[in-house]
Amino acid sequence: MTDSPRSISPDTVLPRIFKAAGRLTAAATIVFLCSVGVFPFYWMFVTSIRPQTEIFEFPPQILPSADSVFEPYLRLFDETDLGSWLLNSAGVSVGTAFFACLFGAMAAYILSRFRFRGREASQVVLLMTQMFPAILLALPMFVVFSRLGLLDSLFGLSLAYLAFLVPVAALLLKAFFDAIPVELEEASMIDGASRIGTLFRITLPLSLPGLASTFLFCFIISWDEFLFARMFIRQPDNWTVSLGLASFSGEFVTPWDQVMAAATIITLPAAVIFLALQRYLVRGLTSGGVKG
Repeated sequence: MTDSPRSISPDTVLPRIFKAAGRLTAAATIVFLCSVGVFPFYWMFVTSIRPQTEIFEFPPQILPSADSVFEPYLRLFDETDLGSWLLNSAGVSVGTAFFACLFGAMAAYILSRFRFRGREASQVVLLMTQMFPAILLALPMFVVFSRLGLLDSLFGLSLAYLAFLVPVAALLLKAFFDAIPVELEEASMIDGASRIGTLFRITLPLSLPGLASTFLFCFIISWDEFLFARMFIRQPDNWTVSLGLASFSGEFVTPWDQVMAAATIITLPAAVIFLALQRYLVRGLTSGGVKG
């Protein structure tokens, strides 16, 4: 006598169906959001390799055509100073991000570890520096930089960026320093380390995710900034990539294939740095807000 097949209870099947449907919905949502985020970069690249006659055709073609060429990329370096603009921006952005993290870390360490009169007021002042629009401070800074001889100088441009980014770096890093137990520093100083030695040997290595996040933030802000670069830099030899990209806009004709090619190249350094620091970023987004 054979056994009858075991019946499947609806109470067992329905939860599995709902769970599978939830996972499928979540996966579809993630794919859709990623596609929305990536599509502008894809369209920028595809437009850069299209012939001029196909850029404004309607309806637009999503996929590259058979006539796609990389000539705009070759003409960029032959007819413009894109290489020089990239070097200028790299020097300004890396230098600004490094010193913003350095000075910001020192200020954040003082606010996190020392108790003194005016400590809370100092944090409020740092926060208030971000409330003023850049255009409001541009003219006074232009006058000061003009008298100091810092106009048309990449060093002066970096100083202007530091004036805005050091307070941001200090506020960001303070949260990470607050999450590091003070006992670790006390043990280091008991062993004979100085306060500065403890900062560079204990505190900063433990807050590496925060430093990576702050460095990336400061780099992207400096890399993309246009207003101060436009006001302070005059000579084309000192242009940054934002000024160089704006120079493609002509009075009658704008070479959109070269504009998109330049935009694609300009996007790569920030993407490369983001990929290099991505393993620290996820930790940095969460660890700074949790008290250890």
